[in-house]
Amino acid sequence: MREYCIQARATVEDAPESIRSAGIRPTHTPAVLIARGQMSVQLAKVVGLPQDERVKAFRPLVALLGVADRRRRERFCAAGCSHAWHRLGTGTGPEAATG
Repeated sequence: MREYCIQARATVEDAPESIRSAGIRPTHTPAVLIARGQMSVQLAKVVGLPQDERVKAFRPLVALLGVADRRRRERFCAAGCSHAWHRLGTGTGPEAATG
């Protein structure tokens, strides 16, 4: 999840919405970390958390990925793009031609 968030260019500005949509308290360690800045550094810290904290980190990381990807889609892909993952389930990808 860390790498996907970095690839989606998640920012500290994405953190509050991610925390809200994940349904966790902003005081949970993973939430505090992603809200601090220098996202790649903070995400590395999330990965290094003890196992019981990593379970709590999954939901906010998935939410962070969703927020960052939505922002990038709206900004860079609104007029169309070649990202296959932006067409999943639409019936317009290569798998639709073979189906």
